Amino acid sequence: MPVAKPLAGLNVADFSMVYAGPICARMLSDCGASVTKVEPLGLGDTVRGNARIFAHFNAGKSSVQIDLGSIEGQELAHRLIDEADVLIENYRPGVMRRFGLDYASVKERRPDLVYCSISGFGQSGPAAQRAAYAPVAHAASGYDIAHMSAQIHTDTQVSENDRPPASGIMIADMLTGAYAFGAIQTALLGRVSSGLGDHIDITMLESMMMLIPGQQQTAQIANAPKFGGFLPVATSSGFVMVCIVSDKNFAGLCAAIERPDLLTDPRFARVARIRNVRDLVTEVERWSATRTVEECEAQFDRHGVPCSRYNSAADLFDEPQLQHRGAFTVFNDDEGEYFVQNLPFQFASVDNATTPHSPAPGEHTDAVLADQLNLDENAIADLRKRGIVE
Repeated sequence: MPVAKPLAGLNVADFSMVYAGPICARMLSDCGASVTKVEPLGLGDTVRGNARIFAHFNAGKSSVQIDLGSIEGQELAHRLIDEADVLIENYRPGVMRRFGLDYASVKERRPDLVYCSISGFGQSGPAAQRAAYAPVAHAASGYDIAHMSAQIHTDTQVSENDRPPASGIMIADMLTGAYAFGAIQTALLGRVSSGLGDHIDITMLESMMMLIPGQQQTAQIANAPKFGGFLPVATSSGFVMVCIVSDKNFAGLCAAIERPDLLTDPRFARVARIRNVRDLVTEVERWSATRTVEECEAQFDRHGVPCSRYNSAADLFDEPQLQHRGAFTVFNDDEGEYFVQNLPFQFASVDNATTPHSPAPGEHTDAVLADQLNLDENAIADLRKRGIVE
């Protein structure tokens, strides 16, 4: 008898757009939850402008389009929420209140609802109304400055003349979505014993701050010691990242490059080698510069040195380890054939690979209104004619 996915039977009302909320809801869907994505009329989620990106964040969901600005649309939304165990939203604080769909408004009808609000800075406080996207959270959290300071030359300080990075990699969205996924599971577990739901208030700002615990602690210490040991090493065909965080790692590195003399070099004693990381890179590159990335990686691996070549995103699809793990699901739709990454965790008893389909705008409006709200064809047709749903 097949084993059900862990979240089978869980209903999720997904009012989120763009990245952080949608990836959280997709994680729930991949684990077996039934997710209904509630989109505004017209084009729906703004990410639909890139169909492949939209698929990555919304695979496996149903889509309904409702005019939340109308009284009737809000009542339809309330009825969908009545059928849900979890609600996810990432509008700016106050928007759901204008729709009459904020936690205080829905709690009276559904005290057992787990309601997750994702925002840049929080649901209250002096910064609550500030607009935020991932690069804003990266800057505000201290992450960008910490990242600059922790580059290869750990003895180099960031000056006021250095231009901070403007990353196009949406770390804050993905990280916040993952924290929201975990917080929702925690609230659902609490509901088992209490019978009550909760309101989760999760921020991109604080999610990003979780990435820099070392920098937070050393910032509170005068003349704090530096930490590091992460070496991008040049080879004849590219770079290999080498991590030397223990004496054992260092001994393996010295053996790999056939330089046992470095073990007794005072520059590279445990504390000193962080201060002298430039010198260590120079010594390693005397060996690595005449060898390929593949040769260096293989040699480091043989000696137990933590390392990896630098892959591009395109390299990942042919990576043997990822193929072994089944890290991607193949989609085949109007965009052609392409890969969407599965979740980074797998269960022994069930397949939690993502569903190879993302919904068209309002693709499931009729089915959801009929199956969940028991509306007949005439009622649905009337709502559509009056522009309440699409």
